Amino acid sequence: MNRKKSTFDFSRLALIWALFVAVNAIMLYSCRDDYGEIKKNTSLYSKGKGLFIVNEGNFGNGNGSISFFSLDSLKMYNDIFYSANNRPLGDVPVSITLLEEESWIVVNNSGKIEIVKNSDFSLVTTITGFTSPRFLLKVSDKKAYVSDLYSDQITIVNVKTKKIEGHIPIKRSSEQMVMVGGRVFSAFWSNFNFPEFENNQLMIIDIEKDIVVDSIQVGKEPNSMVLDANNKIWVLCSGGYMSEETATLHRINPTTLQTEVIHTFSDPFASPTSLCINATGDTLLYLNQGIFRMSVTEDNLPETAFIPQNSRLFNTLGIDPMTSEIFVTDAIDYQQHGLILHFSRNGELKGTYSAGIIPGNLCFN
Repeated sequence: MNRKKSTFDFSRLALIWALFVAVNAIMLYSCRDDYGEIKKNTSLYSKGKGLFIVNEGNFGNGNGSISFFSLDSLKMYNDIFYSANNRPLGDVPVSITLLEEESWIVVNNSGKIEIVKNSDFSLVTTITGFTSPRFLLKVSDKKAYVSDLYSDQITIVNVKTKKIEGHIPIKRSSEQMVMVGGRVFSAFWSNFNFPEFENNQLMIIDIEKDIVVDSIQVGKEPNSMVLDANNKIWVLCSGGYMSEETATLHRINPTTLQTEVIHTFSDPFASPTSLCINATGDTLLYLNQGIFRMSVTEDNLPETAFIPQNSRLFNTLGIDPMTSEIFVTDAIDYQQHGLILHFSRNGELKGTYSAGIIPGNLCFN
């Protein structure tokens, strides 16, 4: 049987597709939407007070990015790493740490740290050789620790030479870290790669010797930690991905290593995250399908959200360390560009702004 030859003009289709892509690119990077202005120009982004937003992007797609929200102009500047360096940041950036005149961006699934100048976000250098890096903590003038999700050791980086200098074997994964009195407390959050251990510990490291010297048992999945005005460590534990245990909030004395208080959540399916503290160090805030707050001297956990989540999907919480104003990210559906919600310290909504895909950790400048 004879088949009629197709007369479809594929060159015209290509032209239409190219125009479609160009128009969408212009709309994405040049328009003003209902959630604030999206800027591509980075020349003024970092002048004045503001906060960096680490947009994780979709796992495996390499579409992570960094946004900057200016508290002076109340404008959002998106994709500032790409704008300054003309290349993508990488796959799943997780955290950003400001070290003097530089920003150190930890890119988890790409196994690297990108170091940029704070002045214009141009690249200084890239450090590779990590397994699955998560957070960076500067522990002295010369060195920083980098936690890791899949590796059984914390990486030591020389902040002067910007090179890996060594490792601290801890036989477990590591997540968030705090430093008190010459020791680092590292949360063993996920035992995905270490099923032989219960992920309910803080590993304690001597920063002079770079060795583990002790550990403290807490609740399952310690996901975030803060230090209060009394120099006590607060640890928020979700209870496990499948709610294997009831979530808990612990107060630890970093000198005696004793657990002084344990608050247990009333809901056995609660999964609180993103523990933060206000500017004066006397009030805790965290996410649990809404924003909750409590004094460090309270005897009981709050039962009612300070700021309800309603129809949003709160992902990460951040508190301005100078003013105690509240910022929370809304991941929406983990596919489209998320939002940043800005609240006063009293919980009044001040603005909503568009960020990148899956906006996560926040870092105040």
